[in-house]
This record gives sequence, structure tokens and C-alpha cells, in this order.
Amino acid sequence: MTAAAADLPAHVPFLDARAKARAMAAVQAFESHTSAELVITVKKQVRSYLEAHLLYGSLFAFAALLFLLFFPMDFNVTLMPLDTFLAFAVGFGLSRLLPPLQRLALPEAKRRATVEQAAKASFVDLGISKTTGRTGVLVHVSIFEGIVAIVADVGVTPEAKKALDDARATLEAALVKLDIGSFAATLETLGPKFAQTMARAADDVNELADEVA
Repeated sequence: MTAAAADLPAHVPFLDARAKARAMAAVQAFESHTSAELVITVKKQVRSYLEAHLLYGSLFAFAALLFLLFFPMDFNVTLMPLDTFLAFAVGFGLSRLLPPLQRLALPEAKRRATVEQAAKASFVDLGISKTTGRTGVLVHVSIFEGIVAIVADVGVTPEAKKALDDARATLEAALVKLDIGSFAATLETLGPKFAQTMARAADDVNELADEVA
């Protein structure tokens, strides 16, 4: 256990400076075993989801309209459009203000596809595809979506890619719990597994920054 890990409380936001320091230590530990280059990115949210806000707005507006039409009480008909619009605004606003509510409207498959697309773009933007042996690996963390996407370059062996796939569920569980210690420790255990088919050579050069992007 590193000094950084020992100083961390049980739950630390992934964008916290202490969490980033712990993640950087994990990258360095991973790369001490293997020729692969590991990069971690952490994003609060990969994009906005207007469709979720519109869905809640529409549901609230529809519920208000049903109430106005069928509740056994007389309402001012001329004000019904305004009442319906206000209900829409409440639903829309609640969706924006309450991330857990917003996430309920977004199926996991949709969130995963969105994060994976963003991860592929980051892989190119960060120059991870330009390593000498094409051995770059990106672990892309998206906090709102609760998804960890992993992109491995063509030089990463099938055995190493399988180790990444096997670790993803554990990484996502740590993300949901805000357990950066478990997250980092999982990445560190991947180093020896990568070394079985991608061992670090004496002349290996660190081509990519270790800091969290």
C-alpha cells in the first residue's frame, strides 16, 4: 500500500486532488511491470441529456393535464395551458437539478454507448494511439453515467485485453462507491497480468503522462 492510499478516507470523489494522486500512483505501479502505457481520464459527465429533461417535463405536464381534466373540481379552462406549461417546467427543472432522477431515464445501454464513444474520441485526442508499440490503454471514467470505458490499442495482446475486460466490473463498482482505493488497487493488479505477455523491457520509455487527464 502506498502512502497516498494509507491517507485516503473510505469515500473520495474521483475528481478530488487526493484521488487523482492515488490514480497516478496506480498508473506508475502498473507501468513498472509492463510495456503498456496506461492513461486515466475522469469526467464529471460526458454530455448533457436534454432528452431526459424533456421526458420528465412531458410526464409532469401529462399528469397535470389528467388532474385538471378528471379531478372532481372546477378549474379555470383558460388557465389550463399555463398550468400544464408550469408542470412541464417543474419536471424539466427537477431532472436538471437531481442527477439520480435524470439517470433513471437513461438506460444503462445508452449511458454505456455514450461513454464508450467519448472514450474513443479521448483516445485519439490525447495521442494515446501514437505510442511506439501501439500499446496504449485508456481507462475513461464518467462519474454521472457510472460507467468505466476501456480502449486498448492494437499492440495490446488478447490476453491483456481479456484482463481489462475482466476488471471492468470491479472498476465500475468502485466508481459507484467512490472507492478510489479499490479502483487504484484493481489497476495495480493488472500490471503483473499484462507482464505475462507484455513484459516491461529495460529500455522502455514512458511516452505518456501519468497524471489523470
